[in-house]
Amino acid sequence: MMMLKRELFFIFLFLPFIVAGQLVTNELPTGEVTKTVPGEGKVVIHEEEGIPFLLDTHIQMNKRHPYVDGFRIQLYSGSGKKAKHEAMNVKAQLLELYPDEKVYMSFTAPFWLVRIGNYRNKYEALDLLNKIKKEFPNAYIVKDGTIKMDDL
Repeated sequence: MMMLKRELFFIFLFLPFIVAGQLVTNELPTGEVTKTVPGEGKVVIHEEEGIPFLLDTHIQMNKRHPYVDGFRIQLYSGSGKKAKHEAMNVKAQLLELYPDEKVYMSFTAPFWLVRIGNYRNKYEALDLLNKIKKEFPNAYIVKDGTIKMDDL
């Protein structure tokens, strides 16, 4: 239901721009950037008047919803009586080895999880994963939907 509301919001948000783009034929663009490089040619970029509004809307939406799906490296997942203690030990070891990285310990019943890093994609996490594999051979990259955009 929430997804349907979001889709309808975007349809009604962008519908006026789509219709206006088809109705206007010979209107001059509001912004223009020209760059000429001798021997290479001339590049002209025309900015339509709705672009700054769309960019501002995008920025405001990101401020309202600051979390994105990103990736972290998972080093520990355990359940049982000793799992919390083991997770705390892994977290302490990580903080000692990698003090500049953000380490996260969480409980998602029935598992205690220890994860490290904030990455936009898997490729960005590979460098740290390769370093961590020496101490934690079972570490792997996981998708995590709780990464704050300011931390990327």
